[in-house]
Amino acid sequence: MKGNRTVFWMVWAVALVPLVAAVLVWSSGVGLSGASVNRGELVQPVKTLDQWGGDPLLHTGHWSLLWVPAGDCVGGCSEAIERLRRVHDALGREADRVRVMSATELAPGVWVVDPLGNLVMQYPPTYEGQALLGDMRRLLKASRLG
Repeated sequence: MKGNRTVFWMVWAVALVPLVAAVLVWSSGVGLSGASVNRGELVQPVKTLDQWGGDPLLHTGHWSLLWVPAGDCVGGCSEAIERLRRVHDALGREADRVRVMSATELAPGVWVVDPLGNLVMQYPPTYEGQALLGDMRRLLKASRLG
C-alpha cells in the first residue's frame, strides 16, 4: 500500500514540477531574454492617423511602407523607393496587402503603417532590406487586416 502512494505522488510531482518551474520563470523573468525579434524600432505608444497627420484615403485599408527623405531629394529618393519596391515584391502573394509610398510629414526613414492608419514601426534611412522584409512577413502573418 505504501508503494502505491509513493508512485501516486511521484506521478503528480513529475507533472507539477515543470508547471511550477514555468510559472516561477514567467513571473520572475529569470532566464528569459529581454530581446525582441523585430529589427525595426516599434513606435511606443502607437501614433494614430490623426496624431501623425496621415490621409485616411491613402493610409487605411492596407499596410503601407512610407519613405520619408532626409531633406531635398536629388537622386537618392528614387533609389530608396526602388529598394522598398524590391522588399514589396519579395513579399510574394502577400504583396497585394502592402503599398509603397513617399511622405513628408514624418521624421526621415521608413515607416510601417498598419491598415487602421497607425504608425507601427520605424527604420532609419539606411535600413537593411532583409530586416524590413522579415518584419513585414511577421506582421502580415500575424495580422488579418489589410
